[in-house]
Amino acid sequence: MATNPQYPNERRTPDTGPRDVHPKLKVPPKSQFPWTLIAIMVAAAILIAIIATLPRATRMTPSPAAAQVPPQPTVNQVQLSNLSLQAAPVGGAYYLVGYLHNNGTTAITGVQVEVSFKGANGQTLNTQSRPVLALVKGSEGDAQPLTKVPIKPNQAQMIRIYFDHPPVGWNHQLPGLRVLTVTATAA
Repeated sequence: MATNPQYPNERRTPDTGPRDVHPKLKVPPKSQFPWTLIAIMVAAAILIAIIATLPRATRMTPSPAAAQVPPQPTVNQVQLSNLSLQAAPVGGAYYLVGYLHNNGTTAITGVQVEVSFKGANGQTLNTQSRPVLALVKGSEGDAQPLTKVPIKPNQAQMIRIYFDHPPVGWNHQLPGLRVLTVTATAA
């Protein structure tokens, strides 16, 4: 019985053996220096530097407890009187002319009103928001914004409100007025 069969066609010499088709790769030896730990520390330092340079939110300081708020204008500060309706010289426009009396403690520099036009049956046809202008004799155009001609406390000023497009079906009576906003400055 043969334990080591040798085939006659195969010749082997000690220097020639079967050739390895895959070359062996040299693996560099592992370094003992902790590069991963150093990279994590550098990344953490950069993150801390970025957070430290971010802008901070401003802190709100409370207002003083005894602070005095200047008087604010109110709708009750304005009193409209002697209103009349006049046809404007241009197209179908109208003027609402009258007096504005300042009942407050500040000078009025602007008034915005809402005007409601009524129909023949008393129903509201249209509402418009318009500024109040001061009528000043001798000035260019006669009508000036209240910012140029403020109305001082306890004084009255002739005013005009201009309507360029009254609604169709309007009963041509005095429209309803409601004061929307009042602006004022300290007198």
